[in-house]
Amino acid sequence: MTVFLLICSLSGVISKDGGIYFRNANECINFKEMLSGQSYMKKDEKQVYECMCKLIPKVDPKKVQVY
Repeated sequence: MTVFLLICSLSGVISKDGGIYFRNANECINFKEMLSGQSYMKKDEKQVYECMCKLIPKVDPKKVQVY
């Protein structure tokens, strides 16, 4: 099954939790647009959340949750 993986990072550090798999590119892009650009201040430094969608050609839906 071909899926789209939503990967997010906080100030350049990619989450160790992996990502979220989507069947549809539009769903992945919608979540990317909602999440990207959010920010907060931590110790007087701005932390920015950025996401991207990546095409994954082969995923076993029995091993990962696909939305």
